[in-house]
Amino acid sequence: MAPVTNYTAAVGKTADLTCRVQNLTKYKVAWFHMDRKMLLAIHKTVVTRMSRFSVVQDDQMTWSLHIDDVTREDKGKYMCQVNTEPMISQVGYLDVVVPPVIVDELSSGSSVVVQENGNVTLTCHAEGNPEPKISWVREDQRHITLSKRRKVSKLEESTLGLSKIRSSVSKRIELKVQFSPIVLLPNQLMSAPLGSSVWLECKTEAYPRAVTFWKHNYTMVMSTNKYKLEEFHHDDYTTTVKLNIKQLELGDFGKYLCYSRNSFGENDGTVDLHELKRDHPNDNKVKNIQDVEKINTIEQYPLERQGGRGQNHVIFDMEDNGIIPASNNINNDVTKGGVEQKSQLGRERGKNDIFSSILSGNAGLRASPVCPTMVLLIALSALHAHVTR
Repeated sequence: MAPVTNYTAAVGKTADLTCRVQNLTKYKVAWFHMDRKMLLAIHKTVVTRMSRFSVVQDDQMTWSLHIDDVTREDKGKYMCQVNTEPMISQVGYLDVVVPPVIVDELSSGSSVVVQENGNVTLTCHAEGNPEPKISWVREDQRHITLSKRRKVSKLEESTLGLSKIRSSVSKRIELKVQFSPIVLLPNQLMSAPLGSSVWLECKTEAYPRAVTFWKHNYTMVMSTNKYKLEEFHHDDYTTTVKLNIKQLELGDFGKYLCYSRNSFGENDGTVDLHELKRDHPNDNKVKNIQDVEKINTIEQYPLERQGGRGQNHVIFDMEDNGIIPASNNINNDVTKGGVEQKSQLGRERGKNDIFSSILSGNAGLRASPVCPTMVLLIALSALHAHVTR
């Protein structure tokens, strides 16, 4: 019987503990969680009521205990046992990595008040596995005065004691949260006629900043005479990538995938570009509101179609190449501004920065994202705590 392999997994991920037994014959393999004193499985039958656990027999000698959606409580020693006489067993260890988090209840508040020449102690408590390291630094990069004879640029302790405060100053703690990319698309369904040019737009949020690019027919789109790529960085975590397709041909229609990836994960969203066919070359000459409704058809798909997600259908107008985004008020906008203002309407709505969230595996629409930066103000000294592993 070979030793059980140790395994390390992050919270929410999967774990596999493997046990190899030779000449098992009529005997059976059982799994125990020793720290919980819990019988998990016998042979391939899971005894515990936790559906996250399962047993897989890879071959005649290899038995694997598989754990889905690992939690903190899953950490500990696991025994692989064979019911021989005497019993034989091997023990392996599952270590669960827990991202660090600041415990507000055990830390100083976001605002602390102290009298001049008074003393104060600031506390920062964090939890995680491995145990987080807490450090204090001044936001202005100046030294922290701990005493007359001791000044430090960084203090790696959970508490910070300051004495004889000379003046009250404000302090900001900026916590940047690392997360996998979120892909947002203003339009998922677009139509344009042959020979025209279109812009596809993809907005991503990620920290650290993600690498984002377009794919068409499983091939990465590069800047050429046919395609023009533009990238705009709005802040540390928000990026917009635009793709201009010139002189549309039949092979240009289809699905365009906006793919975004950083060190924490990946995500994507799809834009369907269809050919807009017109029977009469002068259809774009609109004379009244009824003609506008016929040519510039804007369709909002219900949630039960297209994989459970609503989609904005944008049709490019051949008269001025403007874009009319989907809206319930499109008829009112045209009535107020007239047909000659279709292009202006598209440009103004484009400035409103209205986006639909297209999350991989997530149904429905998402509103504008919440900034993942947390700002804490402490009225004392320009100090802030960093939590690292």
